[in-house]
Amino acid sequence: MNPQRTQAILLRSLLWLILALWFGSFVAFPALAVLAFRILPSTEVAGTLVSPVLMALHLYGFVAGLLVAGLGRALGRGRILWLGPLVLSAVCLYSELAVTGEMAKIRDQVFGAQGNLEAATRFNALHQFSMILFTCVALGTGVLVLLHARADALLARPPGPPLEDPRGADPSRTETARERFS
Repeated sequence: MNPQRTQAILLRSLLWLILALWFGSFVAFPALAVLAFRILPSTEVAGTLVSPVLMALHLYGFVAGLLVAGLGRALGRGRILWLGPLVLSAVCLYSELAVTGEMAKIRDQVFGAQGNLEAATRFNALHQFSMILFTCVALGTGVLVLLHARADALLARPPGPPLEDPRGADPSRTETARERFS
């Protein structure tokens, strides 16, 4: 087998594995969180369970974004397919260090015996912001899956004249997959 082809297969396989884990974990986590808060005896206990899982997801998202960006670049994918993951990676890191970090600092004030209303209001606002960031990353990884699938499908087209455009566009102006994603 051609070494370049073998390398491309390995890079694409790794890209798809990382993307699948990233997207799947960010889609499954909300169900786990809802279940934990519904079943466990208190929100404090549920938060104690969910918090380390969320930290692991944020850190995985940070690393996965860097890896997907590097793999996209190595595979010659367009800018959106390597800059997008870098942005999502940064969002994961920001969410963990800034948002979740601040929530951890005021957690005892909120859930302690003396429960501070001002801290609880701040905690709820941070939690809402955290959920928005998390949802954006989940949606962003879903978009990456679709864009990488499109890039793979375009590369898999048989060589030869361009396929006829059902909209009647001029086939001589049809761009190649490499041009489209550059």
